[in-house]
Amino acid sequence: MIKLPQDIFNLDFKKIENLEGWGRQSMENLKYSINQRKNISLERLIYSLGIRHIGLENAKILSKYFKSFSNFINFSNEKNLDEILNIDGIGEAQLQSVKNFFDNKVNLNILKELQKILEVKNAVTKDINGLLNEKTFMVTGKLNGISRAEVKSLIEENSGSSVSTVSKKLDYLIIGDKPTKKKVDKAIELKITILNQSQFLEMLNVTG
Repeated sequence: MIKLPQDIFNLDFKKIENLEGWGRQSMENLKYSINQRKNISLERLIYSLGIRHIGLENAKILSKYFKSFSNFINFSNEKNLDEILNIDGIGEAQLQSVKNFFDNKVNLNILKELQKILEVKNAVTKDINGLLNEKTFMVTGKLNGISRAEVKSLIEENSGSSVSTVSKKLDYLIIGDKPTKKKVDKAIELKITILNQSQFLEMLNVTG
């Protein structure tokens, strides 16, 4: 049923509904989840391709270089693939892996098929004069209607940065539902500003 990445977007949901252990509600949930995945950022798409040595940070760097999914696909036609070596954060190992990926015609066909199906968001160039310039943020707890990845993108698009630990270098701790108590207590101890989700979004709206 699923042999290639694009196949998951062309499933026969009626057949799935009739499978043992499945039903209409389970099928609808699956269908909804798959449709939600049709909207994806360029960096997430590059990362999800599973190119060896290309982690999320490398994918983010490449997405900023290519800017659009079309540019990424068309790069396979370029004679001088070595030019990506000039990108800060991309080394010989990453270059060779990208070359190997584009050398495989199956991969090129997959990209072209995904281009027909997906809504790929172009990379957003970071504004050095953004609203959150030189401010650091961290998220703890479950957010409502927005993923941590989306919050991180919002922060970076507005010149801020995300960190993974609570320390004196942290400016704001964003808390959602059921935040980690240890992180909240540490933030209070260090007198770090604590924001809920609404306050964080309001912060962007007010200063925007």
